[in-house]
Amino acid sequence: MKSPHFLAQRILGPRLARLALVLCALAVFACSLDRHAGAAAAPPDQPIPASYFSMNILFHPLNHVPWPSVPLGGWRLSHVNWADLEPERGVWKFDLLDKYVGWSQQHHLEILMALTYTPRWASSTPDAPTDVEANNPPGLSGAPRDIEDWKTFVRLVSTRYKGRIRNWEIWNEPNRPQSWTGTVDQMVDLAREAYTILKQADPGCTVVSPAPTGPYGLRFFDAYLAKGGGRFADVIGYHFYVARDAPPEAMATLIGSVEKTLDKYGLAGKPLWNTEAGWLGPDMFPPQTQAAYLARAYLLNWASGVTRFYWYAWEDHHGTRVELVGPDNATLTPAGKALATVESWLTGARLTHCAEEKTSEWTCDLSRDGRQAHVLWNTAGDTPIDVPSAWQAHQALQLDGSSKAIDGKSISVGIAPELVQ
Repeated sequence: MKSPHFLAQRILGPRLARLALVLCALAVFACSLDRHAGAAAAPPDQPIPASYFSMNILFHPLNHVPWPSVPLGGWRLSHVNWADLEPERGVWKFDLLDKYVGWSQQHHLEILMALTYTPRWASSTPDAPTDVEANNPPGLSGAPRDIEDWKTFVRLVSTRYKGRIRNWEIWNEPNRPQSWTGTVDQMVDLAREAYTILKQADPGCTVVSPAPTGPYGLRFFDAYLAKGGGRFADVIGYHFYVARDAPPEAMATLIGSVEKTLDKYGLAGKPLWNTEAGWLGPDMFPPQTQAAYLARAYLLNWASGVTRFYWYAWEDHHGTRVELVGPDNATLTPAGKALATVESWLTGARLTHCAEEKTSEWTCDLSRDGRQAHVLWNTAGDTPIDVPSAWQAHQALQLDGSSKAIDGKSISVGIAPELVQ
C-alpha cells in the first residue's frame, strides 16, 4: 500500500511544478496583450458541432473518476506518453491505453492522443528536468537521440490503434524547456516523420501540429511555421492560456495573434484547435466567476475561429482556478453546470456575430432553425442592458438552468452570459 505522502505527490504532481513557470511567464508577457479583442474575428460559417465541446480528462490511475455526466465531443488523453508506453527499449505497456480506447468506444467519444515525451533511455538530454508528472524520471523533454526510435514508437501505436484513435497531436507545449529541450528543426523533423507514418497507417486520420502555450509561445510558433512545420499537420494546435487574472476576452486577443501568424505563412485555411486551456493558479475563482469564465471562454473561442476546444481539465483539483466537479469527481460545480448549459445553447446553432457593442457589454447572436437568440454579458458586473424590441424576447436563460422573464425594455446582466430569446 502506498503511503499518504506518496499518494499526495502523485495526485498533486501533474501541474504544480509546471505552474510556477507558467504564471511567471504569463505575468511577463501579459503586458504585451491588449486588454481584450473588443470584437472577435468572424465565427466559422457552420453550425457548432458537438465535437467543439472537448475535454482533457485525466483519469489518474490512482483516482476514482466516474465517466463525465456532461456530454462531451472529444477527449484528450493523459498518462499514456511514449515514456509510459515504452519505459525500456522494446518493453511495451499498453494496458492503460487499451482501457482508454475501450472506454472511448463504449461511450462513442473521439480520442485525441498526444505523441509526446521521450523515455529517458532514448533521450538526448537524459538528465534534463521535466514537470510532466510527479516522480517521472528526467529526460522526457529531450529530443530522441535516434529518430528511428521515434519512428518505431509512432508506427507501432498508429498500427495498433488504427481506426480506434483517429486524432493525433505531435508533442505538447514545445516552447517550454520542461517539455522540449530540442531545437525547432528537430521538432519539425519529428512532425514530418510522424505525419508520414500516421498517414500511411490511416490516410483519413487527423494530425494536429505541436501546440505551444500562452503568449510566450508565439515566438516558437512563428519559428516552427517558418521552418515549414505547418505542412505536416491537418489541424493547427495551440494552448490558449492567458494570465491567471486575465478575463476570457484576453483569449480572443491571443487567438488573433496566432491567426495572424498563420496568415503570414499561408496557413489560414487550416482548422485551429485549442487542445488545452483554462485558468492555472493556486487559488480558485469564486464559484460564479468560474461558471462565467468557462461559458465566455467557449463562446469567444468559437467566435474567434477555434473549431475544437479541449478544456483543462475535467477533474483536476490542484493548480487550476476553475473546477468542474467536486472532490468526488462526479458532482457538478457551478462551472460544470455552466458547461452543460452553454453546450445546450450552442450545439447545432450558428454563431453569426459576437462583439463588445459598448464598453464591457458583449452580445453574441445565434441562429437555429430560423429562430434567433442572443447571448449577453457585461464584464463590469450587473448593469442594465437594453433589449431591442425587434428581438421579441420574453425570457433570459441562466447558466444554472433557471430563467427570468423579460418584462420591460432592459434587463440587468452581469459577468455570467445569459441567453435572451
